[in-house]
Amino acid sequence: MVMFNNNVKPLGLAVLASCVAFNVWAIGGGGGSSADKMIVGDSIFALSGDIHEYLEGDLDESIDTYARSGCQVNGGSLICSRRYTIPNQYDNADKDGIETVIMNGGGNDFLLGDGADCTTQSCVEEVLAGIEQTLAGMYNDMRNDGIDEIIFLGYYNLGDPERDQINSVSMAYKAETYPQMGIKFIDTRPAFAGNEARYITSDGIHPTAAGSRVLADLILDTLD
Repeated sequence: MVMFNNNVKPLGLAVLASCVAFNVWAIGGGGGSSADKMIVGDSIFALSGDIHEYLEGDLDESIDTYARSGCQVNGGSLICSRRYTIPNQYDNADKDGIETVIMNGGGNDFLLGDGADCTTQSCVEEVLAGIEQTLAGMYNDMRNDGIDEIIFLGYYNLGDPERDQINSVSMAYKAETYPQMGIKFIDTRPAFAGNEARYITSDGIHPTAAGSRVLADLILDTLD
């Protein structure tokens, strides 16, 4: 039996204030630019904005970002309403000229969404299946829109056995199936393993500047 919700709910509430405070990153860098890359996702991108900044600096180009803190793949919360689910971030984005989508998603479905109430393995599996079903539809929409390159930035483990167990199931599925779907999956777990104290902030979830640097480098190595 997986007792995930007892640990996650207090943690989700603890970071609520910081997530809301930094949602400004979701507003800047939107459409109307000449960018050929966009970011959609959650607070791994949006809270500090470091990954976006590093990528723009290293590539010497503008990248549109629609990522917002607290957003889920399915459903909404006080931090991020259903209007800004990760699929809706993409749907509502200016896709003119966009060739590459860099994204993540699913973490908040367990921190703040239906997965936060899971107390059984079957519940966890149901939530994970719902996430992947929605993401599969999102990838299909991207292909139909002419997106050439889709990069999914996976979640690193946090050092909590119960949460990491669920993350490992999710990441293993992506590692096995995404290449067959033409999705570039980045498994961030090896890069963070043993470096959690340096790469994860005191809230236990988000990357430090050093951690964001590592994530940006992984993305850079994956880009065509």
